[in-house]
Amino acid sequence: MLLQTFHDFSRQAMSPTAAIALHASIAAFVVAAVTALAALLQPSKVHMRWADWAGALGTGSLLAYFVARFITAGTEPLQNMFDVVTLSALFLALIYFVATRVRKLPSIGAFAYPAIAIIFLVNLMLASTATSGGSEPLGSPLLVLHIVLTILAYGVFFMATVAAVMFLLQERMLKKRRDPAVMRSLPPLESLRRLVNTCIVIGLPLLTVGFALGFLAFSPSDWDNILHNPKVITSLVLWLVLLSAFVGRRVGLLHGRRHYYMVLVGFALVLTTYIGLGVVESRNRQQTADSSQLERDEPCSGL
Repeated sequence: MLLQTFHDFSRQAMSPTAAIALHASIAAFVVAAVTALAALLQPSKVHMRWADWAGALGTGSLLAYFVARFITAGTEPLQNMFDVVTLSALFLALIYFVATRVRKLPSIGAFAYPAIAIIFLVNLMLASTATSGGSEPLGSPLLVLHIVLTILAYGVFFMATVAAVMFLLQERMLKKRRDPAVMRSLPPLESLRRLVNTCIVIGLPLLTVGFALGFLAFSPSDWDNILHNPKVITSLVLWLVLLSAFVGRRVGLLHGRRHYYMVLVGFALVLTTYIGLGVVESRNRQQTADSSQLERDEPCSGL
C-alpha cells in the first residue's frame, strides 16, 4: 500500500529526473545503512568509508532531486510533509559529513545512516501529501527563509539526537561494566558530549531565528488561529525544551544523562508532530478526493 502510494506520487507529482534522483538516493542510503552496521559489527572485514561512499552518492542524488523539484515546482516542495521530511534527511546527511570531517567520530555513521534510511521508510506514508501543481507558491521570502532555517535546525538537532543515543548506550555499558566489541569502535564519550553541545549551540539560534521569521510572516488570520495550530504549539514546546536543555546545562541544573534525555524528548516531539500532521493531511486529501469523485459520480447515477 505504502509502496504503491509512493510509486504513484513519484510518477505523477514530479519530473522523471527528480523521480530517478529520489529513487537513487533512497537506494544509496539503504546500502549505506546496511554497510555502516556491518562495519560496526565486523570492522576488520567491512570499512566505514564504504558506507560513506554510498552515503555521498545518496546525498548527491538527493541534492539533484531538490534542484529538479525546485526548478519545476518552485516553492511547492516546502509546502508538503513528504518533501519537508526529505529535506530534513538531506540536511542531516550534510551535517554528518561536515561533523565527521571537522572531528574524528568513528562509527557514528552506523547510527546516522540507519536513521536517514528510517526517515525515508517512515516518509513513505507521507507521499500522498505532495501533489503536482496543487499549491500556490509561497509569496513571502520571510516564510521561505523561515521554513528552510527551521528544517535546517531540525537536521542539526537530529545529529544531536544521534550523538545522544550513542552517548547513553556507551554510558550504560560502562556502568554495567560491559565491554562489547561493538562499543570499542564508538567515539569517546567526551567527543559525543562536545558534538551534542555544539549541535545545540548551533541549532537553537537557527530555530529561534526561523520561528521569529515565521511569526513576522503571519497574517491576521494566522494570529487569530494560533492556539488551534498544532504545528505552532508543538514547535514552541520544542523550542522551550531545547532552551531548557541549553540553559540547564550552562547553569549546572542538568547533570549527566538528564541533558541527553531532554534532547531525545525534544526530537521525539518533532518526529511525532510531523508524522501526525502528515497522516492527518494525507487523510484530509484522501477524503477530499473521495468527495470530489462522489460528486462526479452522482450526475451519472441520475441519468
